[in-house]
Amino acid sequence: MGGTQRPAKFAKYLPEFGWQPTVLTVKPVAYWVEDASLMDELAKVRIIRTESWDPQRLLARFGKANPATQGASVASRKPSRVARFLNEKFLPFFLIPDSKILWRWHALRAVGKLMEREKFDALYTTSPPHSAHLIGRKIARTCGLRWIADFRDNWAGGVVVHEPTHFQRSVNLYLQNSVLEQADAIISASSGIQNALLKSQTAHRGKFCVIPNGYDDGDFRMPSRRADDRRFVFCHCGSVTAFSDPQFLLDALPIFRERYPELADKVLFQFVGYETTSRLQERFHGLGLGSMLHVTGYKPHREALQYLVNADALLLIARGKAGATFIPSKTFEYLGTKRPILALTNVQDTIDLLSKADHAVVLGLENHSMIADAIATLARGEAKTANESFVAQFERRRQAEQLAAILDSLT
Repeated sequence: MGGTQRPAKFAKYLPEFGWQPTVLTVKPVAYWVEDASLMDELAKVRIIRTESWDPQRLLARFGKANPATQGASVASRKPSRVARFLNEKFLPFFLIPDSKILWRWHALRAVGKLMEREKFDALYTTSPPHSAHLIGRKIARTCGLRWIADFRDNWAGGVVVHEPTHFQRSVNLYLQNSVLEQADAIISASSGIQNALLKSQTAHRGKFCVIPNGYDDGDFRMPSRRADDRRFVFCHCGSVTAFSDPQFLLDALPIFRERYPELADKVLFQFVGYETTSRLQERFHGLGLGSMLHVTGYKPHREALQYLVNADALLLIARGKAGATFIPSKTFEYLGTKRPILALTNVQDTIDLLSKADHAVVLGLENHSMIADAIATLARGEAKTANESFVAQFERRRQAEQLAAILDSLT
């Protein structure tokens, strides 16, 4: 899913800046989405896969395999209630910070064998899962490597971390601080994540930096292929979850239809990606808006980007709890298309970023009337043009260059 892109693109472009990566990861796991086509551009990168005692690895090994591991390029299925209960309610009581800590023995064993044969200059770990940093901490201590810890999301108290009691939160905070203390450099995907980390660890502020997520310009070198030029298409690309629930759009669409009847039949909302609720069509049809909806389901990354390029405008929904600090990784690929963006969000990091983009309209989640007006404005073709220099700073090759510079400075 989205988090895959960051380390994959680093691995792809680091060789251009003098660094040859070896990727250590786990063998295929039982997961509800998988896109094997992403491996195509990593053909020249050495990838070492090990076993794990992680429940999702055990399910893949002894249970039913993913279609993607059997030759299909993409797989998608809804996780069972049992799997969700185990991952969110049961295992977090016993496995801190997450169930991927059960990969530790296999990972350390593989690193030991590598170090016997080869010399490495540095170590890079990325999370979530945050247990990757704990494994990295052990590797850095044992092998004497300079270590970069990369945070794509918050750890202690974060929205992706299941902490059933105060005990788990306290342990996570302790483990997080131990990583922040020992790592030689700490990268965050947003300033909000960095600020949250700094609140618990104020020492060594100089080793903190932000490298945001981004887009690969090479992914967008494709022609626009529109099958239907009659309708104005708003494309939402990415998973539909509690963090991207389109209810706020649904609240605004009846207002849009009543206020702009001449445009109602000319607008189409296209959802490309995995849907956790499986009720998107039901909710649109319940409001009599079924004709305005097109759901494609999960698509391989390159095909999903084609939908973005084909669209007239892009829809971004980012809903967070009070104080949430995240920017959906797809936001940067949205920027890379240079298509107009309608962003509905209450997350300050996302607001701060898109408010600087000339071609983005940023509105609060509850501003139903303003959302309706913004849909009409964009459908009439009245969007501003993207600022090329602003967008270019998020190109993946530039970000790999930033990471290489940090590696150079450490070694």
